[in-house]
Amino acid sequence: MEPRFTRGEYWLLDTVVEFRFPISSLMADNLEENLNKKGHGLTRDTLIETLHRLIAWGLISAKSEVDAPISTHPQVERALDEPRWRIGSSVDRRTITRYELTQEGGAHWEAFAAPDWQRYIYTSLHLPDDPDPSDPVIREVMCADKGLLERYFNSKCFYDADDVSLATVEWDYIAPWDVTYWKQLEGAHRVRFHSPDRTEIQNAQRYPLPKPEWYRSLWCVWR
Repeated sequence: MEPRFTRGEYWLLDTVVEFRFPISSLMADNLEENLNKKGHGLTRDTLIETLHRLIAWGLISAKSEVDAPISTHPQVERALDEPRWRIGSSVDRRTITRYELTQEGGAHWEAFAAPDWQRYIYTSLHLPDDPDPSDPVIREVMCADKGLLERYFNSKCFYDADDVSLATVEWDYIAPWDVTYWKQLEGAHRVRFHSPDRTEIQNAQRYPLPKPEWYRSLWCVWR
């Protein structure tokens, strides 16, 4: 049977499909701006009840890096009242309570959202350990579908030429692939590259292609 969720329950599950999220940020005034999507629409009391219910059902778990997982209603309320971390703040990020999908929660989300993980495109940046103006930022993109990854990369070369140094492009295959913190695939194709210098940007060849964001939208019906 297909799972049935309230809008608030599904919103909370869907928000942590790719990354864990701080509970205290769920009531932030700029939540929609930070997540680039419509908010959960829950009152504070209803949000606490919904989080507690999802924890009790075993669909999500919540903990900080230094404390044990929380499970009670008062613990959820305290997590919501934690100070929010900001760049330059004195808050220790390790003490922030974040919530995440469990394996069961991920399976329930998949049953409703019907994602095609073969079309999921993951992008990331790797910064140098000791930042230096001359040190390149390594970018990488991964996808299980090589053809889709190639089309996405060509699109990025066209629309985001400032990000891609063609002389540094490297392709490989990794297996297995931890596509998210809770989901593993058999493997994925990967392309890695640096940002170009000014000469490469000026000489970049461009072709009319769909924007990269379009390729990244293909993997899941309900987002």
